[in-house]
Amino acid sequence: MMWFYKLKRTVRIIIAVVAWLPVFIFCGIIGSDIGENAENLQTWQAIVFLLLLAVGIAFTVFAVLARKREKQAERDAQPAAVPERKKDTSPAADVRRPSVITMSDAAIRAPVDGGIKLPMYTKAVGVTFDNCQSAIQKSNIGDAVLIKHKPTDEYENSTDIINARTRQRIGRINSDLAWSMLDAFDDDFILDGVIADITGGSDGQNYGCNIKITGEHTAE
Repeated sequence: MMWFYKLKRTVRIIIAVVAWLPVFIFCGIIGSDIGENAENLQTWQAIVFLLLLAVGIAFTVFAVLARKREKQAERDAQPAAVPERKKDTSPAADVRRPSVITMSDAAIRAPVDGGIKLPMYTKAVGVTFDNCQSAIQKSNIGDAVLIKHKPTDEYENSTDIINARTRQRIGRINSDLAWSMLDAFDDDFILDGVIADITGGSDGQNYGCNIKITGEHTAE
């Protein structure tokens, strides 16, 4: 039902409502024949009723799921606040600082219209879940990353960002960009990239991660 998810919200609602009309029309037609307690309901009438009912329920569920995806995409599209970083004099700073790349908010959000153009910059989302904070803390600017399409039952476009050195997941691609990648590449696609910047981590702030996606993955 990918075609249904790509429709405008208003159109999806209209389709979901219209899908129930055959149920009411059919009930009105057979209502006088089946009796007050449906004692005269015939088998074919019951089958037709159940099929029409299933269609109405299906499109209603699809409409709800589509709206849920829209809300998730809206949350992913909101830029996270990046705190000002204090000067870091630790040994780790000598490793990270030479590779820092300054990016605009537009580049970090990586808007995509009608295709994927590589190389491109984007920001990892979901970095506060599934031990990603620890994984980012162990990462260095310049580490190679793998961008892997890893669909779930709830999110078909789910795409992980994995540090190739530590083999740990440091976040995922935002929903809109992940859908665009899914359109541009085959299912289970793998792209190569590199950590462009690591943000936060001071004064109790969460770590964040910006990456540069360089191209399709080539097996070594």
